[in-house]
Amino acid sequence: MHISGRGWLSMMLMGMGACLRCIADPNGGWVAHVDDARVMVPVPADGVVPGGVTRYRLLAEGTIRDFDGFTVPTPRAPQGLDMNRNFPAGWGTGVLGSGDHPLSEPEIDSLIRAIVARPNICGYNAYHTSGGVLLRPSSTQADSALPSTDVWTWKELGRRGTEVTGYPVHSVFEDFTWDKTETMSGASADWAYEHLGVFSWTTEFWDVVYAATGKRSSTDIWYVGLSPEEDLAIAKWSDAHGEYYLPWRAFDHPQLGPVEIGGADWFRLLSNPPAGLLAAEVAPHAEFAVHQALAAPCIEILRAEATALGDDLWRVDVGIANTGWLPTQVSARATREKLVLPLTAELQLPAGASIERGPNRVTLGQLSGRSALQLDGGARNDGTADRVLTSWIVRAASVEGLVAIASHPRAGTKQRVVTVLP
Repeated sequence: MHISGRGWLSMMLMGMGACLRCIADPNGGWVAHVDDARVMVPVPADGVVPGGVTRYRLLAEGTIRDFDGFTVPTPRAPQGLDMNRNFPAGWGTGVLGSGDHPLSEPEIDSLIRAIVARPNICGYNAYHTSGGVLLRPSSTQADSALPSTDVWTWKELGRRGTEVTGYPVHSVFEDFTWDKTETMSGASADWAYEHLGVFSWTTEFWDVVYAATGKRSSTDIWYVGLSPEEDLAIAKWSDAHGEYYLPWRAFDHPQLGPVEIGGADWFRLLSNPPAGLLAAEVAPHAEFAVHQALAAPCIEILRAEATALGDDLWRVDVGIANTGWLPTQVSARATREKLVLPLTAELQLPAGASIERGPNRVTLGQLSGRSALQLDGGARNDGTADRVLTSWIVRAASVEGLVAIASHPRAGTKQRVVTVLP
């Protein structure tokens, strides 16, 4: 029997290094690869292996609790927390590591408080390892349950992300959820989208399968593991980049007796690239983050003009535009759930001036962004959904010192001195 931790998730959770190779087991599910004895491949479904080939059983390294001499249990990993399951987005106790309650962990509580205190945040990127993918919400819902314009926007942003980083884009629910009835809730990216209405990502750095084969890992690798061909390619790749696949060596296990330790150190192989490759792996993701930031909404005051009406009365016209790609509220989710306060405008009045009628501070709703121009069905009839014009009647001997102020919690605050039309 071999003792190993071959599965991706199990190795990441247990943090195992070397593996154990126990005595041969005629009913074992593994045989050594014909080209590299360090690599173990599954016995075919019919159980037929060439004559003389030894079958083995694989188990993770360590001692066996309450060993009865015949059976070996495979309990779930015992860790108590997964910080990416502690966010208040679909949180539930059925998810391993979710904590005692949403935000039960001070690190997550502090992070959320810091973000909420900064309403100008327009996007969210979480950086994890591993997989070599750009993951987007939702973790719990199909794309058909999300606003279609939001799914389109993610794909547009993700297209640039793939161009820059080489990482493919995947929906967690659509592409990475093996059993759609058992979803992984409580994730930070889901919280950022559902509670704030911003477009969020979880970047999983490093795909050792891609490094070894030039082909991306399958989206079900976390459940079915590597193919024998991938396993062998990674073993060869690791020989050139570090000691990740170790030859088998004899060991006297305190419970199982003579075994062999060796095989893959999956924790190091899968979690991060070798130190010499790390900078090149992560550098392009900064460019993708900057691209997202430049797509954010941004208000500008394009017009601030006063027209004399006589008798110390002035009509002040202020034209405001969103010059960003995204709308001021960022997403359709934010619109649907009313998650973002509207644009406002007001005048900073010089001494002695007053508003003749109506309020000084006016609410102007939300402004579209350039992204909407790509959703007109090819009509190329832009209109000005990105602009708004508002007016005041001001009583003042002079408008010198009159300043227009526009403010939006996500798109910024701008000021412009009001000029007099000739």
